[in-house]
Amino acid sequence: MGNAQAWAVSSNVGTRLETISDQRNGDRADSPSSRRALRFSSFEVDLESHELRKHGMRLRIAEKPFQILELLLDRAGQVVTRKALKEKLWPDTHVGFEHSLNTAINTLRGLLGDAAHNPRFIETLPRVGYRFISAVIQPAEAKRAATRKMLVVLPFENLGGSPEHEFFADGLTEETLSMLGQLDPRRLGVIARTSSMQYKSTKKSIAEIAKELKVDCVLEGSVRLQGQRVRITAQLVEAAEESHLWSATYERDLSDVLGVQSEVARAVGKALAFELLPGHIARLAPSLPAEAHESYLRGRFFWGQRTEDGLRKAVASFEHAISIEPNCARSYSGIADSMALLPWFGALTPSEAGPKAAAAANRALEIDDTLCEPHASLGLIRFWYEWDWTGAEEEFLRAIELNPSYASAHHWYSAFLSAMGRLEEATAALGRARELDPLSIMITMNAADSLYYARQFDPAIAHLRALLEHQPRFSPALFNLGRACVQNGMLDEAIGAFEKSIQISGNREGLAALAHAYALAGRISEARAILEVLMQERTRYIAAPMIARIHLGLGEIDQAFEWLDKGLEERSPWIIFLKMDPLYDSIRADQRFQDLLLRAGL
Repeated sequence: MGNAQAWAVSSNVGTRLETISDQRNGDRADSPSSRRALRFSSFEVDLESHELRKHGMRLRIAEKPFQILELLLDRAGQVVTRKALKEKLWPDTHVGFEHSLNTAINTLRGLLGDAAHNPRFIETLPRVGYRFISAVIQPAEAKRAATRKMLVVLPFENLGGSPEHEFFADGLTEETLSMLGQLDPRRLGVIARTSSMQYKSTKKSIAEIAKELKVDCVLEGSVRLQGQRVRITAQLVEAAEESHLWSATYERDLSDVLGVQSEVARAVGKALAFELLPGHIARLAPSLPAEAHESYLRGRFFWGQRTEDGLRKAVASFEHAISIEPNCARSYSGIADSMALLPWFGALTPSEAGPKAAAAANRALEIDDTLCEPHASLGLIRFWYEWDWTGAEEEFLRAIELNPSYASAHHWYSAFLSAMGRLEEATAALGRARELDPLSIMITMNAADSLYYARQFDPAIAHLRALLEHQPRFSPALFNLGRACVQNGMLDEAIGAFEKSIQISGNREGLAALAHAYALAGRISEARAILEVLMQERTRYIAAPMIARIHLGLGEIDQAFEWLDKGLEERSPWIIFLKMDPLYDSIRADQRFQDLLLRAGL
């Protein structure tokens, strides 16, 4: 399994931003706040130093909003009256109290990402007062919550050797991952499938795998099919000592293959809850009809391929699952995720994809708003297509609150934070995604994004080169390497990266980036030839900001602004990067650019 080791090496590429985040994390471990902290959702309140932190990063908060928060937390679940707030915080104020209180409450809600009309933290009781409605973890509980185990489920081994039996073994692995992910994400983190499946047929030891993935426990197992009977063994190993914590054997009749997978996975889930989560009562979601669940898993497999053909197959699989079980919320979430990605491939326009994706995500939430996946999906849609920055962050944080082990939520939230210019927070969020899915090539690639936006081109290029040494045909990384090389003045390498990316993926938008590099390198006729080809495109969506990119390279600033205006009108997801992308540094001082940022809400 050379790739697994490759990612372990790649993930160690050092960066200034990551170092800053790690140093702060280290500082936090011994700080007073870690000893005197109240926690709720992703926030931590230090009662001694009067600090508010989100995901460990300190937020600036004025005195009065903090004092209000402290009072609300002290009486969590109870009403704190306006009269009590006045007597405690504004005892000598007779004029302007209402305005001061409303201003402080609104400021506090803004910091928490809360909303009066749909509160998650602070509920308003009109003309009476306020009530804190989220769960608050006391210091002793916070210490217990901080003890979180990490687990990897290795692919079940097919001992029979027959290729047709691989499907059963892989399906059992998927079922077990799904069941364990439902247990208690705050106390048990489960490594994502994209990383765990890379150890299929590995010869590595438990200790080596645990070290690479930084996990405490490993679940491994095997499957042997004989006629219409199946024998399944599973064992839980504590990684540090390679000691067995639990093992079991299940023998079942194969009259219902998918039913057996579900039954055994649920049994394993309940057993591991008993072993790893003392005091936890396993409450596993009811299983889907076997065929619906199979279609859902197939859809997630195709979605993970990140190709246009794969995304279309994913949508078909999710729709088939819904035709069997109309209340399959995760399948609606899968449709939302697939639709949201299709415009990046030129397969749909934003005006087509955005509403379809939003409708699917909202339908998933109507069915079950306690699932993290549709909240993350809706956050992505609000980020890419609706440009509702506050709403996007609310949904990402809600998804993380519901399931801190969902790597995609941390991954997408990191992208959002980067686009908003909150680069240290973005690095921290991506670090959490990499912890949960350390071998994900997409997440590994995106570790260069904050560096690129911070204009730290050399370390960004080094990171992408290291990745491409092990995955030389990963076209998104080639594209990102090309854009970093352009900004670093390395035009020959940029052109080579773009050309290879286009050859592999066929993505038309890569042509625009190549034309931009050609223009900067003085290859004007080649740049204009590509521009002409793209302007004649009628069957595929070409994002207007990509045409603007070519005009920027050609020095045609007025035309570039015309196409950026069109990008704003069509709600191209490329617009969300206007604030941070170095591509636009040459026109950033132009008032027309500032107007674009204002109109986009950036």
